[in-house]
Amino acid sequence: MTTPSSKSRLYARFIPREEVSDVSTWTFGRIGDPPPSEAAALPEPEPPPEPEEVKIERAYSEGYSAGFLLGREQAANEGNQRLDAYVGGQGRENAEQIAALAQALEERLAQCEQNLGRQVLDLACELARHVVRRELAIDPNIVLPVVRESLSMLVMDGKPALIRVNPQDLEALQPSIAEEFAQPSLTWLADPLVERGGCLVESAGTVVDGTLATRWQRALANLGIETAWQEPAGDD
Repeated sequence: MTTPSSKSRLYARFIPREEVSDVSTWTFGRIGDPPPSEAAALPEPEPPPEPEEVKIERAYSEGYSAGFLLGREQAANEGNQRLDAYVGGQGRENAEQIAALAQALEERLAQCEQNLGRQVLDLACELARHVVRRELAIDPNIVLPVVRESLSMLVMDGKPALIRVNPQDLEALQPSIAEEFAQPSLTWLADPLVERGGCLVESAGTVVDGTLATRWQRALANLGIETAWQEPAGDD
């Protein structure tokens, strides 16, 4: 018969950790199922076969995508080749034609500007002729400043001088000659070859040309224009 003391000794023994080897968790399954280690070794069931319609649709989508990408790439390459060919051929020819046309237009514009400028200068010259002729008709003493300027250009030092003026101008200058040009060394000569408004002054072999035609050409030369004071009769 087992005594109480012996029973307590039976359950009072403690198992040290060093004596415990491997410990695993035990999962309780259904009755009749194989152990967990055997169940893990069984192959997984295969999925059900894919319907033919799904396979066809997937193959169509994949083929369409691949064909679309390939076609777009080929179209881009062909477009680039045609563009390069156009730029190298017809495009270059068109560019050269446009450049030549632009150059011709620029030259034409420059020529038009020159013609317009020339026309403006010709018009200004014609207006100046009318103004001078009007002044000659209104002011009979218009030649007086011209004579003064011509005499100032000569270093006379008492030397005699001959002044040729138009007969009409000489008549109009008589009061001024008596007051301003009363020197005995000055000789006045009415010369019909000298146009009104001008004069010729000669002294010691030097001639100062103060004629209207010479002064006109000198004034226009500063503008780069060569136009005679009297235009030919055929231009009227």
